[in-house]
Amino acid sequence: MDETSTNGSSKGGDGSRQPVHLPVLLQETLAILELREGLVVVDGTVGAGGHARAIVQAIGPSGHLVGLDRDSEILVSARAALAAAAEASGAVARVSLHHLPHASMQAALAAEGLPGCDRVLLDLGVSSLQLDRPDRGFSFMVDGPLDMRMDASAPMTAADWLASVREEALADAIFQFGEERYSRRIARRIVEARRRTPIVRTRQLVDLVMGALPAPARHSRIHPATRTFQAIRMVVNDELGELERGLAAAVECLTPGGRLAVISFHSLEDRIVKHFLRAQCEVLTKKPIEATEDEIRSNPRSRSAKLRCGVKKETAA
Repeated sequence: MDETSTNGSSKGGDGSRQPVHLPVLLQETLAILELREGLVVVDGTVGAGGHARAIVQAIGPSGHLVGLDRDSEILVSARAALAAAAEASGAVARVSLHHLPHASMQAALAAEGLPGCDRVLLDLGVSSLQLDRPDRGFSFMVDGPLDMRMDASAPMTAADWLASVREEALADAIFQFGEERYSRRIARRIVEARRRTPIVRTRQLVDLVMGALPAPARHSRIHPATRTFQAIRMVVNDELGELERGLAAAVECLTPGGRLAVISFHSLEDRIVKHFLRAQCEVLTKKPIEATEDEIRSNPRSRSAKLRCGVKKETAA
């Protein structure tokens, strides 16, 4: 799973529409994880199963993949993708899927009778399957309810948050998480508008953002609403908090010498991952691994992807 940066029709990069199941940095991820027969691997953000399909083949029939995702709907796609992989090759690992956030991987492992794991993969951000469903409210390209919850059972939607957040806090969030230079203008426009009518549709929000921007900013390379939608989504889903909890859970679950790989698409995420690995692991990636020009040409959403990996120390908490 990766982050949408433009049109909302695919995940990250320049926003061009891409095939749903095209995982970024696939070969680099498989290589850095050093997968082999019989390993227990946690895919903490299994999504539609892009990376997982390759993992189950690499760890073979004596291996075990435990996949987690906050989105119960997307797990249906993951289950189908992994069943197809098993049907195609036969010699794949046992698979267990759980509707849980990656911070709960210890509970998922315990449910499978596993004391720990050998590898953990976290592929952050939002999935194309989520973006392509107007009723989920992630995309600014089509109208839909302003929802944005990765877990549909979570209590707060984007509309709920926008109805109550203070203007200053809204501006700060759009600036911090969306890196939007016009965050204060956008926040002011949203707060003024909600006094007249509730903001409950994605199209309403897009129109408000467009109306707040100066004319030159409405014609940038990426869609003008990209950064605002990204920021609100990150707040609604507490994505940075989830990341911090997931990293801590990964080190707790990994056996000494186990590997943790994280693919991020946002500078704040990458910074958290970098500092965590330095503190808790033997770092294998002094600089993040990024997509090659060939991959970027074939899959533009990979442009912003950064892969970091570390090995759990004997003394890690």
